[in-house]
Amino acid sequence: MKKWNLTSALTVLMGLSAVAATGLAATTQPVAAADKTLRIAVPFGPKSSAPDPRARQNGWLSNRAGVSETLIGLGHDMTMQPRLAETFQNVSPTEWRLVLRSDVKFHDGTPMTAEDVKASFEKLDIEGHPGHNPRLSRLLGIESITVEGDNALLFKTRKPNSAFLWSLTEPSAAVMKEGTEELPLIGTGPFVFVSAETDKSYETRKFADYWGGEPKLDRIVMDALSDPSVAKLALQAGDVDLVTNYPEPDFAALKEAGDGQLFSNPTTRLFFFQVRTADGPLANKALRQAVSLGLDRDTIVAASLSGVGGEKANSIFPASMASWANKNLTLDYDPVKAEALLDEAGIKDTNGDGNRELDGEEITLKLRSYEGRAALRPTLEITQALLQQIGINAEIAMGEYDANNEALKAGEIDMHLQAWGTAPQGDPDYFPSTLAESGVSYNFSGYANPELDALLAKGRENFDDEVRKSHYDRVQEIINEDLPLIPVFHKTQVSVGNGKVEGYAIHPAETYLVTPDLDLVD
Repeated sequence: MKKWNLTSALTVLMGLSAVAATGLAATTQPVAAADKTLRIAVPFGPKSSAPDPRARQNGWLSNRAGVSETLIGLGHDMTMQPRLAETFQNVSPTEWRLVLRSDVKFHDGTPMTAEDVKASFEKLDIEGHPGHNPRLSRLLGIESITVEGDNALLFKTRKPNSAFLWSLTEPSAAVMKEGTEELPLIGTGPFVFVSAETDKSYETRKFADYWGGEPKLDRIVMDALSDPSVAKLALQAGDVDLVTNYPEPDFAALKEAGDGQLFSNPTTRLFFFQVRTADGPLANKALRQAVSLGLDRDTIVAASLSGVGGEKANSIFPASMASWANKNLTLDYDPVKAEALLDEAGIKDTNGDGNRELDGEEITLKLRSYEGRAALRPTLEITQALLQQIGINAEIAMGEYDANNEALKAGEIDMHLQAWGTAPQGDPDYFPSTLAESGVSYNFSGYANPELDALLAKGRENFDDEVRKSHYDRVQEIINEDLPLIPVFHKTQVSVGNGKVEGYAIHPAETYLVTPDLDLVD
């Protein structure tokens, strides 16, 4: 069985945790004049005043903010790296031994033990607990956790799960201690949680006893500014020091002029439509295929990303994920073929008004997206225009992310344009298993395909990467054919600083931001 002993690679990852969002409203606690405080504009804020990193998607914010940490991390090359676990070993198809670092302290000053780690993971399955996370619990598939001394644990899974260690890198797999009134969130990262304001702000202070070394910054404030143009103005006004998701047209202009402190890096983030396939007009496979063929992805990329923000998608994974992307796939723009498909399926314009009909009714697809990422709105608008060219009318609107998902699940809308990291764990299982497998919590399409389900199960059960690749290649083929998810483009993140930010680098998984070395210098 494989064994990882990656202590020598520790510096690649040291302290990779990242910041969540804080609005421009005044912070809840006074900041001393001498404090070195970095303010960062991010697209999304916390979902509560004390968002437990283990629940929902809270861990992404907390991990980026430097508050919470996972047992295993991802380096910038997307390989597994030691974090709170010093070594990790697959000892049988269903057993995994992890040896913990011995120098880790929680933010309340107590040492982290194997019992603490076990207790933290057990909360994932307790309904009503702030850390309850049935989605992550399903991905991990833990049957039991056995403590072996103060610093080692044996995880046993219910069945073979080759993605288990990768799933431990997900930000929701954070190791947390039970909170108190003084410290509602007790993690192990380089920064201690101070306060959060729902959808607006997230504030932290440095943890001097951090195992990776004392941070250079005293405080970090994350401002949730969902409109990138507002974030840009905040940077220009000196209200923030760094904008993590800068508007692409403005970034392109700065790049051409040679101005500004610019950061850019390809990520695994995919902009895609999740499609309601269980009912409604897009239950018709030919219509879904025509929609995809009608998307001029090159034009969308050029118009929405200004040549600096990404590349067209040919499958759910970018070509940069060389180990897992099926490079034989393409998603072509072919409006002539789209119209032929529609004609063959009997989806025609019978009255000459330019709009096609399905089952005697004129088609009007309801498309939704949300604020927070600059490219979503123009992509939605361009999609509407492109679909009209093949005779498909589309009604578009911007809404709230969770409300859009609920509307898609209820069949009230037909397509939801969104942006996800397809491999935040570095493994190909996460994205299709979370969105396309039958019956999973984020499968708002209502999509079900027994072959895809079987392939995903085989991919998790097999430990030979070459065999796994063949399974996930076929998964990508099925998704491109059935299109419960319609990929549009893969994103390059662009960020801009005020010229004083030091130690910042964009991680391809976008799950890390704050490190002990992050600094603000004159």
